[in-house]
Amino acid sequence: MIPMPGCSEQAAIAEALSDADAFIESLDDLLAKKRQLKQGAMQELLTGKKRLLGFSDEWELASAGDIGRFQSGSGFPIKFQGASAGEYPFFKVSDMNTEGNETFIETANNYISEALRKQLGAIAFPANSIVFAKVGAAVFLERKKILTKASCLDNNMAAFVLDTSRTDNRFIHYLLLNTKLSSLVSTTALPSLSGSVLSAIKFLLPSVAEQTAIAAILSDMDTEIAALEDKLAKARNLKQGMMQELLTGRIRLV
Repeated sequence: MIPMPGCSEQAAIAEALSDADAFIESLDDLLAKKRQLKQGAMQELLTGKKRLLGFSDEWELASAGDIGRFQSGSGFPIKFQGASAGEYPFFKVSDMNTEGNETFIETANNYISEALRKQLGAIAFPANSIVFAKVGAAVFLERKKILTKASCLDNNMAAFVLDTSRTDNRFIHYLLLNTKLSSLVSTTALPSLSGSVLSAIKFLLPSVAEQTAIAAILSDMDTEIAALEDKLAKARNLKQGMMQELLTGRIRLV
């Protein structure tokens, strides 16, 4: 048994929901175009095919090992896990799925004190290091995040610690997002990335000032995309609410 209004009210409700569908579809289309535009901008700006006004210096070819170092995380025994506060967040691969950790990884499920860090011999990676999974299937997800504060990593993760005199960390982050690290995994039973192979990756690098300018443009595009994603999520939730109210008669159209 379902509640049924008259045909004219059915048509009015269907029209209201159809308008909501059309709005959602328009946002979907716009979001797809913005994502394509950003992908195109990355291909042009990160390779020097398109230069920004005011910059003309030649780009230099450098290996990743020339501009920073790759370093693995540390063992993290289960008996020391579970603290919700401490001086250092201790990130595990699963933390990269946490809402809010999309670009900058800030929230961890585990924290440790300085004393425990020393006891474990865990490395405290500096803020602005770029972190990623280095072992297992998670490597193929191609997630790369930026640390916002000094942090520890478990031994399934690694960090790219940058030479700040030669790099803008956001620019290098975009370069890594545009680089398939999974294509560099060693052919063993358990997929893994080695520091020597990662250090051999070649990048074309502009001056730090141009790196910063390029990163700012791509970051603005990311902000616009995130705002559209939020707007689309709200539109979908609103339509779901409309269906719950209008299709049950809890709310009547004027």
